[in-house]
Amino acid sequence: MKINVPEKYADLYLKALTERKQALELKIEEFKKEIVEIDNHVRNLTSLPIFNDSPAFDLSSWQNSEYVREWSWTRKIAHFELVKGKLITATEVVEYIFNHEPDLDKGKVRSSVSAALSNWVKNKKYLKFRDPISGNTYYGPTDWFLSDGKPQIDFIPEELKDRLLKR
Repeated sequence: MKINVPEKYADLYLKALTERKQALELKIEEFKKEIVEIDNHVRNLTSLPIFNDSPAFDLSSWQNSEYVREWSWTRKIAHFELVKGKLITATEVVEYIFNHEPDLDKGKVRSSVSAALSNWVKNKKYLKFRDPISGNTYYGPTDWFLSDGKPQIDFIPEELKDRLLKR
């Protein structure tokens, strides 16, 4: 950066630049603190029981049970997984929950389901598979996947099988 500043103003200009630099550095530190606070809030929220229930409940004990509004988000997701018996998408889960509880805020359902699924993937209880054709992401318990991260054929939904086999 080349600037022509008359010599008599050089000191003032240098002082102004130094002050501006300090102000920017202060803002950077404030942003860093805010990022740490946000990370802490996210960590605290995702550690709540509604996001941490194990998807490996004893599903046989509620194999024939009906959907229950009072269940945690994770149990609702696990129930849908049991009903479908195949890999699931977050959108399918949201629609399933919303069909049973139309009075809920769809945005809240979507964010809660996404957070729970992400947490399960992070904790290696679930894996995800991205459909290379549609871009949809499918989720399922780790034992539904092969060692290379691809889903076992028995757990692939028909519409996904159709897309993958037409390729």
